[in-house]
Amino acid sequence: MLKKITIVMLLMCVSLLVDAAQQLPKSGSEKSSIALTKSAKANLERAQQVKQYPSFKQKKAQIAIIIDDIGNKRADAAAFALPEKVTFSILPHTSFSTQFSTYSYHQGREVMLHMPMESLHGEALGDGALLASMYPNEVERALLLALESVPHAIGVNNHMGSKLTQITLQMNAVMDVLNNNKLYFIDSRTTKFTKAHQIAQQHGVATAQRHVFLDHYANEAFLEKQFEQLVRKARRNGAVIGIAHPYEISIAFLKKKLANLPDDVELITVSEFLSLGGEDISDSFEQPRLANRSIQTTTDIAPE
Repeated sequence: MLKKITIVMLLMCVSLLVDAAQQLPKSGSEKSSIALTKSAKANLERAQQVKQYPSFKQKKAQIAIIIDDIGNKRADAAAFALPEKVTFSILPHTSFSTQFSTYSYHQGREVMLHMPMESLHGEALGDGALLASMYPNEVERALLLALESVPHAIGVNNHMGSKLTQITLQMNAVMDVLNNNKLYFIDSRTTKFTKAHQIAQQHGVATAQRHVFLDHYANEAFLEKQFEQLVRKARRNGAVIGIAHPYEISIAFLKKKLANLPDDVELITVSEFLSLGGEDISDSFEQPRLANRSIQTTTDIAPE
């Protein structure tokens, strides 16, 4: 009898050991399957998240280009060969102000008024300029007349202005007009003492400052140097504004460069720049000068 009980107990132990052995691989398999399922689910969620939210993708560095002084001469029309995202800033009361503004509009290009403002150096300003001797109502009237000569303008930047942009009274009058007409203002920064950008902000005017001046020496070596600086700042800061002129060499250079931008850089309009709402970048300055063909170092203040 004792022998039978012993045999039965042995059989039961063997049975338990077999069951345990069968359970071990099954438990490990289940854990592995669960781990794989969690990993696959996480990968799927990440893929869906990137697809749903494009901001997860790395943004390109962005550059906005303004061509100043458009409208003085018929030859300025060569600039229309530049990409349509290049913004034209057109001088008022010239032979081609209205014509070039209208053509830019039909081309789908953004138009700005390049408003002459008094400088410290006595340069000729042309018709309808804003002067430090003007009363605020005279400033407002002159600015509105200038805007009439450049239809379709959606913004303004200063032509010269190293004197006027330092004077609060007249710049307040300028910004009142811009605010009332929902126009933006780009400070060309022709002096390190400019108050224009700050006063525009105080009046609720959409505003920014020029970061790199591309062609105050009209030769390809200088253009190349400045364009590289523009791209470098865009990569560092996200978006920047550069200003150039309708010089033949500048147009040829920009046509080539803008058609072959690096993969991580894109051209945007000034309105697109303003819509980003980023911080403006102020750099060191250089004494104003007229464009010439000698190449020198620069600390990048706009010439007048």
